[in-house]
Amino acid sequence: MSRIVRVDDGDYKVIVTSGNTITLDTGSQAGKTVVTGDLEVKGTTQTIQSINTTIADNILTLNSGQTGAGISASNNYQAGIEIDRGSLQDAKWVFDDNFSYQIGGNSGTGVWRAIIGSSGEGYISTKGIASGGTLYVQTGNGVISVTNSNSYEENIFTYSGGSILDSGSGVIIDDDNIPNTKAVADYVAYYLANESAPSIVENDSRVRVSDFQTSGAPSQIEFQVNNITVATMFEDRIDINDLRITNNVISTTGSNEDLTLEAGGTGTVKINDVMEISPTPGIDDALVDPAAPTTGVKIYSKAPAEGDTGIYFTNSAKQDEIISRNRALALSMIF
Repeated sequence: MSRIVRVDDGDYKVIVTSGNTITLDTGSQAGKTVVTGDLEVKGTTQTIQSINTTIADNILTLNSGQTGAGISASNNYQAGIEIDRGSLQDAKWVFDDNFSYQIGGNSGTGVWRAIIGSSGEGYISTKGIASGGTLYVQTGNGVISVTNSNSYEENIFTYSGGSILDSGSGVIIDDDNIPNTKAVADYVAYYLANESAPSIVENDSRVRVSDFQTSGAPSQIEFQVNNITVATMFEDRIDINDLRITNNVISTTGSNEDLTLEAGGTGTVKINDVMEISPTPGIDDALVDPAAPTTGVKIYSKAPAEGDTGIYFTNSAKQDEIISRNRALALSMIF
């Protein structure tokens, strides 16, 4: 049974029920109740059914009056905020004093946790995390995963048709992006096929190996100094700058280029065996008589004529055959 203890106005009432419930009723005027002094509530449960609550305090203290070290076991070592989700499991944001960590050389207990239900870990959606220093992540036996991201690796490197492609400005989109394992595997494949397979590298000098079974191009070993290729070894030859050595043949890599043998200082070029001069024209030189040099003399071979040697010379003034000794004696007797 209810009774009105005091009535100041017909629309404002203080009601005390038989169950010792006191009701401050503002009636149809939809007014408000103001407490001008401090409010102390000594009951164990407070229920607030307001839709909007405005609190001026900048710090809210939960689990006030805790004694001893940490949140007590009777409170499950947790203190925080719980969200009623109706027929779904409630969600909580709590400080858990029973959760151990060992990160960055520090260890202890007590972390902030998002919890769904009694113990299930919750999820956090945020635009970013600002750390005052090194950001550590403890996963236990788990991993860091970019689950359900659509082709995440294509946000790390430049791709075309599912493969990494050098866009001209490099394959890396942003130096600060963290790759996933797919991006790393793709980059290793790209690097082996295009950059170094494998190689010895220091700054812009390297020795790089490429094998046909991997690259599909002829197997080779390339030597670069200051990003300039100075030598390339193939299965059947080696190119050193403009010089090519194929089996026992030394030639130039470019057409119509001179091959020079030179001894430094007062040294001389020596030939310790028989020298054979092939007759003209050559395989890649259709001239029978070479063009005269501007300086020096050219010596070459073709079919013998009056000189009977088949050894010819040409200089800036004359082209003729070197005469044999017998032919020279015969001619000397005639003339």
